[in-house]
Amino acid sequence: MFISVVILNFNRPSFIKNNIIPELEKIDLIDEILISHGKEETYFESKSKKIKNFKHWGEYNEKYGLVLRFITANEAKNDKIIIMDDDIIPYENTIEKLNSLIEKDKNRLYGLYGRNIDLDNKYIIENVFGNVPIVLTRLLITTKEMIKYFLDNFRNYENDVIKNSKPFWNGEDILFSLLSIKKYNNLPFVIDSNHYNRLSNYLSLGEAISTGNNNHKLYRENMTKELKDKLKVKEKIKTETKIEKRKSQFSYFFFNSILVYFPIIIIVIFLLIYYVYIKYK
Repeated sequence: MFISVVILNFNRPSFIKNNIIPELEKIDLIDEILISHGKEETYFESKSKKIKNFKHWGEYNEKYGLVLRFITANEAKNDKIIIMDDDIIPYENTIEKLNSLIEKDKNRLYGLYGRNIDLDNKYIIENVFGNVPIVLTRLLITTKEMIKYFLDNFRNYENDVIKNSKPFWNGEDILFSLLSIKKYNNLPFVIDSNHYNRLSNYLSLGEAISTGNNNHKLYRENMTKELKDKLKVKEKIKTETKIEKRKSQFSYFFFNSILVYFPIIIIVIFLLIYYVYIKYK
């Protein structure tokens, strides 16, 4: 009944250690947190008994890149696995919702961040919810069976573009999503649920894993089109995509970060100033 969580540690060790781990430890459904450390200089250890550390820097990181998410997940003791980024914290009710969904039907992926593909096969950077073609590894839940299926097949799609991508195997979430459609004949399902986004995401873009790739969007568009055609899931996606809701990048981040409290803070400060002014006028 328990869930394992997989996190890649590269540039944000402090947030993982001081924020993510303490919050995940409070969630009873989670009894294992696997951390893949991609840089020796950002390696850390935690006192948490739930933590399992993997030293994946050096040649191991060069060989697998972002596929280390799945290499690490394959070491999980549980069948249900959450893969998440290092700058997001899911709340307990969100974990419960994802767990409930996958308990009812394990033959698809579930997550919080979806992407759509338009009629011209273009990858659209907009948060979409419902039956969608792509769910991001920003936060998703899957099974050990799907992890193994990915690891058995991902090298078949490793073309020259992927081999030269920065970071290596950028777009692993696209292949993971499309492979899940091929395997289960079901599109991923994405929900709009509570979580916390690290505020400094937009103040420290140099930490982002995609930083340094000026053609990030174009790369993902081309990768989506090529993989969709190669996996022969184009018609499935066209007929079964059902977008229930859309949210812009900013609005989804805003309402799931401390920014949403800023207007309230400003109003409180204004009222305090007004009160002091009236009292001592």
